Amino acid sequence: MFLKFRNIFFIVLTLSIVFNGLVNSTSFRSGKNIHKNNNNNNNNNNNNNNNNNNNNNNNNNNIKINNNNNKDTLSSGSSSDINPFISQYNSERSTLVNQENQIKLGSNTPFNSKEQQANTIFLNILQNEELSFSNNDPSAVNFFIEKQIIESESTIFQIIQKMPKGSALHVHQDSSATYDYLITVGSYLPNCYIYLTNDANSPNINNNGTFHFYESQPSDGNWKLLSSLRESVSNVEAFDQQLLDSLTLIGEDYGDYITLWRKFDGIFGRVSGLVTYLPIATGYMQHLFQQMIQDGVQHIEVRKCFGNFYDINGKIYDDYWFVQTMEQLVITTRQQYNMTEFGFKIIGCNARHSNQSVVYDAMVTSLDLRNKYPSTFVGYDLVGPEDEGYPLIYFLDQFAEIKKLGYQYQYPLDFFFHAGETILYNNTNLYDAILLNTKRIGHGVQLPQHPLLMDLVLKNDIGIEICPISNQILQYVSDMRAHPGFDLLNRGLPVTISPDDPAIFNYGGLTYDFFEVTYSWGLNLQQLKQLAMNSINHSNFFNQSEYNLLYNAWEVKWFNFIDYIINTYSNI
Repeated sequence: MFLKFRNIFFIVLTLSIVFNGLVNSTSFRSGKNIHKNNNNNNNNNNNNNNNNNNNNNNNNNNIKINNNNNKDTLSSGSSSDINPFISQYNSERSTLVNQENQIKLGSNTPFNSKEQQANTIFLNILQNEELSFSNNDPSAVNFFIEKQIIESESTIFQIIQKMPKGSALHVHQDSSATYDYLITVGSYLPNCYIYLTNDANSPNINNNGTFHFYESQPSDGNWKLLSSLRESVSNVEAFDQQLLDSLTLIGEDYGDYITLWRKFDGIFGRVSGLVTYLPIATGYMQHLFQQMIQDGVQHIEVRKCFGNFYDINGKIYDDYWFVQTMEQLVITTRQQYNMTEFGFKIIGCNARHSNQSVVYDAMVTSLDLRNKYPSTFVGYDLVGPEDEGYPLIYFLDQFAEIKKLGYQYQYPLDFFFHAGETILYNNTNLYDAILLNTKRIGHGVQLPQHPLLMDLVLKNDIGIEICPISNQILQYVSDMRAHPGFDLLNRGLPVTISPDDPAIFNYGGLTYDFFEVTYSWGLNLQQLKQLAMNSINHSNFFNQSEYNLLYNAWEVKWFNFIDYIINTYSNI
């Protein structure tokens, strides 16, 4: 029965094809013109797609292959041999590919012929490198393992080092620049002590490895004067390296997610006595500015947790002192590097496990700082592990009060919430961050799980601060190629790239994070350009002039970067 039905079906199908051939005989006679028009359409699509990413180029190559096959068919037979199904298929395929590409990051980014020339060079180098690494793809392994490989073997890494990156929008002040400064400079200052104990039952065991400055020896004998310890060791360089290693997660495997976060948070406690010591505080921020500028960053926005600074006499300096000091440091830095466009902003924050009264008081202080220093202090955030701290909705009453209080000020308090940095699927912070009109979303790892929220982020132009290396090391993503940020990027959401806590991960600047997304997501120069532009467009500026100054300076640097690629790598 089935065979009989199948035979009838093929007879009907054959008659249908013959009938259509007779009706459309004019189309068959002009088959060469159809093919020519189809090629023109495909060529137009290919020209449009030249500005898209490497994956798009592959799609275009497939279209060209199909067209070449069609040419071979036509040239070897009569004009009536053309298959209208293939012609229609190729046309629809080109349209589909083009429509999807128009959604993706970089599809509408201005890109001239010189940039296209540099992009061809860049993609050739990228493809050859990826093939040479083969199964040892750096983006597939932990950053701590691949870091040395990246530095020693990757030309793409060297190119990205030269790239002007715009703004670093998500970096925590006390882990923003490499900690070598704290050890080689800070810990050599007089009266630097370190807490050391071998007693696992000591009530102060959590202080182990903590640094602090005291005018004289504390009563607790576990506080050891660092200068004396250095005198007692045979290899001071190795001793200092041990101190530095204790302030990073590199080379360690802390097992489960919770234990890892305990170790991670513990580092902030150990460095606190260094980064808040007055003679070091300003120097550490100078160290940050220098590292970022040398790495092609023109603008920095740090999360600064509320807390005091101190001097050797025990005098306390509050966050007002810090903001004032940073404003002066920015002026000095602009002069030192001849960078009038250089910008620095502060987002105040608290740990998300803080109680409601602490958060409210901090927001009141933030509102005051926002209005006293509007060109520097820009907003508020809650930080720390979302899966353990309070959710945003826990502080809803406090947010409502601060919103009401903000009407009395010239500048209301803006929010820049961490949200979606979680391994749990019942985390609700993304809902509340968006409803509370956050200006940007920190991390947003779980955002692809929420299709409606993604639409709102796109509609409201909420910047997304993706921190690739941090997300991997803190176990939100194991393989960079599967990072959710790629999905957000392909949906056209305003993704930006940031380093989060680079000091603890033993690097500085933004190059490593840009390298990771370039390698793992197959990005081209047009998309990298858009990522940098996204960071500028979602930065905080006091006025339009500040934006224009930064963008225009970045654009000059960008085209110098394009010239660098062409002049340096054309013959490779």
